[in-house]
Amino acid sequence: MGLYRNASDWPRRADALPVVSLFSSVLLGDPGEFEVLEAINVHMADDHGRLQQVDRISAKGQWHSLLEAYRGIGLRVEVLPSRPGLTDSCFTANPSIVLSLPTGGREAWMAKMAHPSRQAEVELHAEFFRQKGIPMRHMPPEVERFEGCGDGLLHPGRFLLHAGVGPRTSARAWEVIAEAHPELDVLVYPLQDERFYHLDTALAPLAERTAMYVAEAFDDAGVELVHAAFPKAFAVPLDEALRFACNAHSPDRRHVLIERGCPVTAAELRKRDFLPVEVDTSEFRKSGGSVFCLKLAF
Repeated sequence: MGLYRNASDWPRRADALPVVSLFSSVLLGDPGEFEVLEAINVHMADDHGRLQQVDRISAKGQWHSLLEAYRGIGLRVEVLPSRPGLTDSCFTANPSIVLSLPTGGREAWMAKMAHPSRQAEVELHAEFFRQKGIPMRHMPPEVERFEGCGDGLLHPGRFLLHAGVGPRTSARAWEVIAEAHPELDVLVYPLQDERFYHLDTALAPLAERTAMYVAEAFDDAGVELVHAAFPKAFAVPLDEALRFACNAHSPDRRHVLIERGCPVTAAELRKRDFLPVEVDTSEFRKSGGSVFCLKLAF
């Protein structure tokens, strides 16, 4: 077991860690209640400080296109119903994280959301996991905040976790998970730019040796750690990063679901033999999320 913030301290590399299965299902959250009622990240207000205005009809259409894109590449899609008052429950990446275990099983860790307006979403996920028979684990009281897959990214095919520490997740959360799984390595990335408030906005694992990342989101140690874990990692341009290019998702190490309008990043993906699947999530970007935020892999 180990938590590592520096590549020089990490004694193993990804290919030395236990093999785990990729998930073939995603959970999407119906956006029927989606709107911006408060600014809990910098993307939720415009340059004048006014809250972003969501076109709910457009949002529903974009969400449905994302659902069909997942089905189109062969994933099974489940839908979490919306609930009155839970305006952000469409961002299913945050209230939990599901680990793929070397034994072939899986377990869900329930989040402790940083903002009161989102805390009730955790019970929605718990209801879903109970229905599916997926074992659940909970953080102890001393963990102040933990936002699931927003800050926890699974390394494709290996028992390795990339862990963001910042405004939404405390370091103690990753210690708890590492203590529960001695065979798991956890690489810790302090986040340094408020525009990239979750790790999933700044790092996108694509395959065992490849990821894309936002250089501005990390300190030098963080960039070095990315390259140690992903020898073929590449940085995306800042303008496309701000269009949430790195909030992409590759469920099968081949297709990459990514925000439309990031041509440089899409070209880099094709050059590396990935197949970009471009989708429009512009309504959801008003709330600070794109593809990765809108799904939970399980």
